[in-house]
Amino acid sequence: MSMTYLNAAGHGLPDRRVVRRMIRHLEREAEIGAEEAAAESAGDLAQTRANAARLLGAGLEETGLASTTVATWLAIVARLDMAGKRVLVAPHEWGANLRLLDRIASQNGAHIERLPPIDFATPDLSAWAERIDEDVAAICTPMVTSVTGHPYPVAAIGTLPRPESARFIVDAAQAVGQVPVRVAELGCDALVATTRKWVRGPRQSAIFWMSPGLGQPGLIEPMDANLAVRLGQGEALRLVLEEPGETYAASLAPLNTHARARAADQGLRCLTPQDAGTAAVALAIPQAMRDPISSALAEADILVKWPTPWHEEPDSELAAPDFAVMRISPHVYNTADQIDAVFDVIARTARTAA
Repeated sequence: MSMTYLNAAGHGLPDRRVVRRMIRHLEREAEIGAEEAAAESAGDLAQTRANAARLLGAGLEETGLASTTVATWLAIVARLDMAGKRVLVAPHEWGANLRLLDRIASQNGAHIERLPPIDFATPDLSAWAERIDEDVAAICTPMVTSVTGHPYPVAAIGTLPRPESARFIVDAAQAVGQVPVRVAELGCDALVATTRKWVRGPRQSAIFWMSPGLGQPGLIEPMDANLAVRLGQGEALRLVLEEPGETYAASLAPLNTHARARAADQGLRCLTPQDAGTAAVALAIPQAMRDPISSALAEADILVKWPTPWHEEPDSELAAPDFAVMRISPHVYNTADQIDAVFDVIARTARTAA
């Protein structure tokens, strides 16, 4: 790989076996037609759903396959009875979810209420509990925040008393593949996740779980799925299930630790907590250094992510930072030397600017 790619939180590079499985199916479609190729792959397609269910700790009949997290989240939320009710959203809810939810709420006479921030070090949910009343239609939270990789206390949120009709919906797009997910332990009613990030699946591949009270997954699954993508997804799910604890966490922890150490050596502030248990490392970069560092990294053929919190997490404390956020998210194809290359570029750029 010529490029140093450090954006797994945006899209993890697929394993070659994932790509080969997709190509093999497309070649069969070209040779014998789509329907016949689908029939040939029926067993593998069924295994894709079984792999998804196992990764989520869910029942097969409650597990669905979809294209994107946002589309699936929207389909679930659109099924809620929210007329005249409140929908409570966490401060780090994904921006696209919020923008869609605002539209749905306005059409249904519902009110969107932003929940107060949580101290992730010592989470106190009493202020959240006070907001939950009989007129709450849903509570929406991420499982891991997108910009900085903070894990939410989802299981604790799931134990908060709520009306029977109030649904707890979890966006696990940044969780699945890097932290364990067991829906039965979370107390949620629905969970959605992409498999293109930490699971290293192809784009346009997602998985989800719905409690029986919300209906069957088939009600919101795409009618005409891309079977090559789905088979690639199944292969990616199989590979992560072979990992210890069914996540890539053990392999990624040393890279996270190394990145933190290099950041500390250079006096850079890390926005991701040390005990987060997630792989990405978000750094606060002085605004004046944002463009010079970005250009220097591009010249070195190094790709990181520069999140835009005001767009991605508009209700978070980072929505209007006085610094730029740089996120390094390594995966199993990365090395400590590649992490060093990032910080060497930052150091050289800082010396040049001094």
